[in-house]
Amino acid sequence: MKTVSIATAKNSLTELIRDAERGQPVAISRRGRPVAVLLAEAEYAQLRSAAATVDFAAWLDGWRGRAAGAGFEGISADELARW
Repeated sequence: MKTVSIATAKNSLTELIRDAERGQPVAISRRGRPVAVLLAEAEYAQLRSAAATVDFAAWLDGWRGRAAGAGFEGISADELARW
């Protein structure tokens, strides 16, 4: 992925948008640290759609219910630290 500064992005926005439309996302940075990504609207829509299908809270509640039914007592602090 191409990375450009905010100043460069400001001065070459049209070119960067064309890159994104061609499927080449562009990272935008401030003082060398990434702050944004420019990507095609179709790719953004696909990401939003994928994210909408994942309801982590519902999955976690279901997992806890299944684990509790199997005598699960939780994750120890040591186990969590190893992850």
